[in-house]
Amino acid sequence: MEIMKKAPPILFLLIYLAAVTELHQIVRLPVFFEHYKEHRQHNPSISLLDFIVLHYVSSESKDADYGRDQQLPFKNATCLEVTISVAMPPDDLPETQVQVFSLSRNVMQFKSLIFPCSFHFSIWQPPRA
Repeated sequence: MEIMKKAPPILFLLIYLAAVTELHQIVRLPVFFEHYKEHRQHNPSISLLDFIVLHYVSSESKDADYGRDQQLPFKNATCLEVTISVAMPPDDLPETQVQVFSLSRNVMQFKSLIFPCSFHFSIWQPPRA
């Protein structure tokens, strides 16, 4: 039961981090290991560290498997920017009272409470020439 309470916040945190950081690149890890196996087939003496240096540290030129190299995780960075601004008022501001509602009393007086019938129907009269 305890794990059920912790699962949603952890899930939302992972979704948030995947959206605003490069954490979504972890999905490409299987490509990394498959590409390492391909390099091991061509050169059995290459170590994992040599593979990482070859693809991530050294300035590589476009080789035969350049397209496959670009599918590796953390090879292409998507530019994401998240800005959070918090505005805090300074401590030395004088307190002001804000009037939310203003009460005004307008008295309207009518000469007659009953309007003539012709007034209500004058808008529906046919145009006059």
